[in-house]
Amino acid sequence: MKKMLPFLILLFSAGNILAMSIELGIDEVLIVDNTVVSFDVAQNDPSLVFLFLEGENKSIFKGLHFGESVAFNGVNYTIGSLDLNKLTLKIHLSGNYSTTRVMKKRDFQVEVLEAFDAYVKVRIKNIGYYEVNDTLIVLAQGVEVYNSPITLKPGESLIVKISPSYNQLTFMLKEAKMSKAVAITSLKDLVTIERIWRDEKLHVLLKNHGDPVNVTIKLLVNGLTIEKREISLDSRKEKEVAFEVTPSQGAILVEYGGAIKQETFYFEMPRITLVKVEKEVDKLKIWLRNDGKTTFSGRVSVYQSSIIVGEPYFVNVTIKPGEEAYVEFKVPEEAQILTIGVTSDSYSVTFPISLKGGEISAKAINSYGKGVLGGSVSYVITLTGNGKVRFGVEGLPESIKAHFYYGETQVKELEVVQNAQVVLVLRLPHLPQGFRIDEPIGFNVTVNEIKIPLELEVGGIGILPVYGDNWLAKVNYTSDYHHVGLPYRVVGKEITSPFLFEPWDGEKIAIIYGRYIRQGEDLRLHLLDFSGNIIASSTQEKGKSDYLIFNESKFMIMIEGDNYFEGILLVSDYLNEPRNITLNIKRRDFGEGLRTVIINATSLRGKKLRFSLSSDREVELRVYYFTLNSEKKNFDPLSTNFKGIFRGRGKIITGEVGVRSYEDFIAMAIIGEGNVTISFEEVERVAEVSEVTSKAYFILGTLLALLLMVVYLEKKIG
Repeated sequence: MKKMLPFLILLFSAGNILAMSIELGIDEVLIVDNTVVSFDVAQNDPSLVFLFLEGENKSIFKGLHFGESVAFNGVNYTIGSLDLNKLTLKIHLSGNYSTTRVMKKRDFQVEVLEAFDAYVKVRIKNIGYYEVNDTLIVLAQGVEVYNSPITLKPGESLIVKISPSYNQLTFMLKEAKMSKAVAITSLKDLVTIERIWRDEKLHVLLKNHGDPVNVTIKLLVNGLTIEKREISLDSRKEKEVAFEVTPSQGAILVEYGGAIKQETFYFEMPRITLVKVEKEVDKLKIWLRNDGKTTFSGRVSVYQSSIIVGEPYFVNVTIKPGEEAYVEFKVPEEAQILTIGVTSDSYSVTFPISLKGGEISAKAINSYGKGVLGGSVSYVITLTGNGKVRFGVEGLPESIKAHFYYGETQVKELEVVQNAQVVLVLRLPHLPQGFRIDEPIGFNVTVNEIKIPLELEVGGIGILPVYGDNWLAKVNYTSDYHHVGLPYRVVGKEITSPFLFEPWDGEKIAIIYGRYIRQGEDLRLHLLDFSGNIIASSTQEKGKSDYLIFNESKFMIMIEGDNYFEGILLVSDYLNEPRNITLNIKRRDFGEGLRTVIINATSLRGKKLRFSLSSDREVELRVYYFTLNSEKKNFDPLSTNFKGIFRGRGKIITGEVGVRSYEDFIAMAIIGEGNVTISFEEVERVAEVSEVTSKAYFILGTLLALLLMVVYLEKKIG
C-alpha cells in the first residue's frame, strides 16, 4: 500500500489534466488539437444542442441534450449547461488531447499606424477563425467616410487610409454586423516648416513626415498673398522653396490634404550708426557703421532744413553687419547744421549734426545704483559738444566688470556730434569678491579728463517666492533680504548666487528640502559671510535633506546642485535639545509676527514632548513633525490649511506630542505678537504589546492540522 500511494497521486493528477470544462459562445469555435467544435441551438427546442465537430478527414453533426456525449478523434464531448441569454454552452472534455483554444468565428483588429492632420492610416487584420468576405464601412461622427469590399483569410491584413483625418472612427463589417471604435488622441503635422531664412531671396524649408503629398505655399504680408508656390513632397523628404519678394516680416501659409498651417517670421532690421563726421571747407566726410544683424542696401543723402544740399544728391551704399562704409559729399562751405539721411525700402534713419566746435561736457543722470549679486547696474551719462571722447572707470573692484554702450553698441571711445548719451553697465559677480555687500562702493567714471563720482551698493540675490499656499494671496511683499522663519522656494542651475538673510542672533539651522529629494538629486548648502567667504558647507548624503547649524548673525546662504534643481530653503532658530526659552515676538515688516524654532528630537525618541506656552498677548502655536521630506513640505506657518500635529491659540497653551523612534526634528511656529515663554518636559512613553492577529492564528492552526494528518497517514500505511 505504501508503494502504491505515489502512483495513485500521479494517476489522480493525470485525470485532471485530461479532463476540462470549457465555456463556448455561439459566435466562437473550440479547437481541440486538429478538431474544430462549434454549436447551434434548435429553434423549436432550446434544450436541444446541435454540436458540429470537424476533423481533417471526417466531421460529425449531432443533436444532444444536457449530459449526453459524443466521441470524436479520441476525445469525449459532454453537453453541460446552456445560457440562453448569453448563448454560451459549457462543454466537458475528457480523453486523449494536448491543446485547446477558443477563437471567434469572425473577428478583426484595427491598429492605427499613422495619425497625421491630413490622413489616418490603419491596419485591418482578420483575427477570427474563418475567412472575412465582407464590406468594410468606416464612419466618422456617424457619417460614412469609407466603403470598400474586403477579403481576408485568417491572419491576413490590409492597410486602409482615411483622408481627411478624424479623432474618432468606427470600422464596421456590413454582413457580419461587427464594429470596432478607434479614438485617436493626437494628430501629428504631416508637413512642418523646418526653417525660414533670407538672403537675396526668402527661403522656406519644408519636411514631409508621411506619404507623398501636394502642398500649396503662400507668402503673406499684412494678411495679403504676395507670392504662391505649388510643390509635391515625396515621402519623408525635405524640400526648399524660394520666394522672390524678401519682406522683413510676414507669414508662411502651408495648405495640404485639407490641413492649413501658418508660421510668422521676423528678420531684424539693419541698425546704422554714425561713427564720425569731418568737414574740410566744402567737403563733408561721413563714416557709417551697421550694428545690426542683416545687410543694409540703400542711399545716403545730406539735407539742410529738409532740402537736399549735398552733391551728389545721394550715394548708394551696401554695409554688411559689423562693417563700416565711407561716403563723401560736397556741401555749402558756410553750412554748420546739417542732417544725414540713410534710407532703404524697409529702413530709414536720420542723424542731425552740428559742425560747430566746442568743449565736451559730461554729467551722470543717476549717480547712485543698487543691484544684486549676479545682476547688473546701469548709469546714464550725457555728453554735450563736439569731439572725440574716451571712457574709463576708477576705483571699482576687479570682480565688477564695466562696459559702456552707445545705443546697443559697446564702445570705449566715441565721436560726439553736438550731443550724445551713453550707458555704463556694471556686471556684478555671483560672489562679493573685493567688496562687502553691506558697504557702499565709491568710484569714478572718466570722460577724457572729466571725472564723474558715482556710488554702487550691492545686495544679495533678488527676492525668492515664499513657500506656502496662501502667502502671495495674503500680501504682495518684497524686501532687500530674506527672513528667518519663513520657507522659500528655490530654483537654480548648478549653483545659485548667495541669498542674503536679515541679521539674526543666536543658534540657527539652515535646511534645504523638497521636490529634489523625490527626484534623486543631491544639493549642498554653503554658509557665507558678507565678503563672500564660505564659512561652512553641508555634508549630508544624497537623498536626504541637507542642513547646517551655525551662530553667525550676518550671513548668506548659497545652494549647489547638479543641473537644474528645485527645493525649499528654511533658516530658523534652533534648539539642540528642549529647554525653556523666552521670545519677544514683534510684528515683522511682511505684516505678521512669527518665530520658528526647530528642535533636535533625537534625544526624545520613543518619548513624549510636553510643552507649555504663556504670553502677555494672544498668540497661535503650531507644531509639526519635521523628519520626513513630505512632513517638511507640510510646514507652512502662515497657511490656513494646517497639516501639522498640534495647533492652539490663546495666552496659555499646553499640549504634548509623541516622538517617533526615528524622529530627527520637530518644528514649532509661534504666530502673533507678545512676550512669550515656552517650557518643555520629557515624558516617558508606556510600552505596548500588540496582539497576534486572527490571520496568524489561522495559519498556525492550518499547519498544525496538516502535521496531524501526516502522522495519521503514516500510522495507517505503516
